[in-house]
Amino acid sequence: MQDYIDKAISGTKPLWAFIVGVINYVLFPDKALLIAFYSVGIAIVLDIVTKYRAIGKKHGGLKNARKLGYLLSRKLWEGTKDKLFTYFIIFIFAGLSYRITDMNIFQQASLFLTSVAYLVIFLREFQSCLENLDEAGSDVSWLLLWTKKKQQQILESEITDQLNERTDYNERI
Repeated sequence: MQDYIDKAISGTKPLWAFIVGVINYVLFPDKALLIAFYSVGIAIVLDIVTKYRAIGKKHGGLKNARKLGYLLSRKLWEGTKDKLFTYFIIFIFAGLSYRITDMNIFQQASLFLTSVAYLVIFLREFQSCLENLDEAGSDVSWLLLWTKKKQQQILESEITDQLNERTDYNERI
């Protein structure tokens, strides 16, 4: 039995398991946040890919852009690192806001605010992808204008809906 326990502990790397467990506990108190995190993560990756496409198109291909130093530029990576760091901090605060109280009303409000934060980040990444595609020569300027209008409408609608839900909940109490 002792050999089995020793193999289980040494095989799972307890420090990594602990770190992953803490990250999951903080970032994903609700399953909806995990799905939102993956969606935003995919949008970030697509933004980076479309940025490479735009840079490549602008400078005569990826190989030429790399030779000229545009593809691996310090400015490009600094901006990407700053964006990822900022988003990660927002995600931590979003997850922690759900954990600070046991009262259901506050958790629902926190989940709403967290959903809005993820939605805004997702829409911003979507717009950034469209801007990159437009810069690369794709005909998406019409969609870019439409998404900017829709983003404003969605935010206004989400806030109105949440306020109405809160009012209904408070009236029932």
